[in-house]
This record gives sequence, structure tokens and C-alpha cells, in this order.
Amino acid sequence: MSSPETRGGGADKAARAAGGRSDPFDVSPRTAGVLGLGASAVILLGALVTAIPYVGYAGEGYSPLNHFISELGETGRSQLAPVFNAGIVLGGIGLGLFLLLLSRRLTGRYRPALMLAGSVAGTSGTLVGIFPMDTHAVHRLVSGVFFCTGWIVVAVFSVWLARHRRSGFPRWLLVPGAISVAIFFAFLAVYSTYRPIDPDAHIVERGAVWTVPLLEWASLLSLLAWFVCVSLVLVRQRAD
Repeated sequence: MSSPETRGGGADKAARAAGGRSDPFDVSPRTAGVLGLGASAVILLGALVTAIPYVGYAGEGYSPLNHFISELGETGRSQLAPVFNAGIVLGGIGLGLFLLLLSRRLTGRYRPALMLAGSVAGTSGTLVGIFPMDTHAVHRLVSGVFFCTGWIVVAVFSVWLARHRRSGFPRWLLVPGAISVAIFFAFLAVYSTYRPIDPDAHIVERGAVWTVPLLEWASLLSLLAWFVCVSLVLVRQRAD
């Protein structure tokens, strides 16, 4: 016997069908998974293409070991900044939409929680590309919001998955989720101690390895790895 929630959902779908209305967010798991993979690839490809010809203020090449992510989008220095910023905007929109689709698969209070966190993270992440590093104050605000909410997205999904054994998602997703949240915490802890004399000044001198940008990159890459893992699971699921 179907549950009241299932019966209600069926009735809603029937009513929409009878009225000639369709739900734009009622997509197959595979479609949602392809969206997540595509959006993640756009961000990574944009960063890679932009990093190759990059030359910094000291004549150095780009390295994630000692360069901040946003330096790739600095229009006054990065040769292919528009490519990076466009990738952030398109990828941010795609991942924000992916999180909205993913939230519909959650239950209880976790659904609106993921929807809210995903909307804020997706919007702020997109704005990072619209307001690049050159716009110092706005850029710091939107990037700060992104890094303060990105881990919440992973945490909400992971807690829901841990509490629902018959969720339809494999339990091994808890591993990349825990790793990503831990890296975000480490980055936020280190970044909270970062006090440059002039935050708007160009960075000329830097060590071969700089913990702050290194952990920033680790946070982003761990988040994208989590997106890829969840997306691959969805791609392999059959439509309901």
C-alpha cells in the first residue's frame, strides 16, 4: 500500500497533467547527474585553461600551492580572466540548480534546509564570477558567503543520508562528504587568522607553499569531488 505522501504526490502529478502543467524540476536522476557533472567540469576546465597562460605581478606562473582561486579571475592581471569568470558563473548556476533538484530527493526538514543552503551557496558562488577580485569589497563578501555555506550543503545531505538507510544513495557518499566538511573547517579556521596589511594590495611576494590559498583550493576541489560523486550515483540510478 502506498503512503499518504506517495498518494498525494501521485495526485498532484495527475492534477498537473490534467491541467496541462508540467513541473520543470521533475527530471530523471540521470538528467540531474549529468547537470552536476557538466557544471563541475565547466568550473574545472575554466580554471585550468586560465591558469596555463597566467603570469603574476612578480612574473610567476600560477600555482594552486600559493595562489588564491580568485586571482585567476582578476581582470587587471589574469590574461584569460573572462574565461575563468564565465566558467564560475555558468558552473555556479548549474550546481545551484543541481542542488535544488537534489533537495527534492530528501525528506523532512532536510529538504528545505538543503534547498536554502544550496540557493545561497549557488547564488554567492555565481556572484564570485560576476564580481571578480578587482571589485575587492563585493568580491570578498560573496566569496565569504560561498565558503561559509558550501560545507553546509554537504553536511545537510550527509546527515540526512546517515539517518536514512533506505535513502536510495550508497553509504560510501558519507566519506567524501566528511572529508569535504573537514577541509572546509580547516580552511575557515586558517583564513580567520589571515590579516594582510593591505587587503586590496597586489600580492607580489609569496612562499613556494602558502597554507591559506592551498586550503582554499582544497576546499573547492573537495566540494567539486563531492558533487561528482553524488552526480555519478544519480547517473547510474534508474528513473522512478
